[in-house]
Amino acid sequence: MKKLKCHCGSIEANINVTENLEKILRCNCSLCKRKGAVMSMVKNENFKITKGEDKLKIYQFHTKVAKHYFCSVCGIYT
Repeated sequence: MKKLKCHCGSIEANINVTENLEKILRCNCSLCKRKGAVMSMVKNENFKITKGEDKLKIYQFHTKVAKHYFCSVCGIYT
């Protein structure tokens, strides 16, 4: 299990993985390209927000397909 948190610690989560994340991806949407963001995916059952779900905000643009979550306190993109 790996523990995750945003910069200010308002949001914390756990991901259940046995080893390192298998596949790291780079999104080509305009937001992720500007941020230089990389990501990986885990199954829903392997992800649990343990603190601060009420601090998590969402931003969607254009087609509104992608959901960009971020901390409403420190602004870190999750």
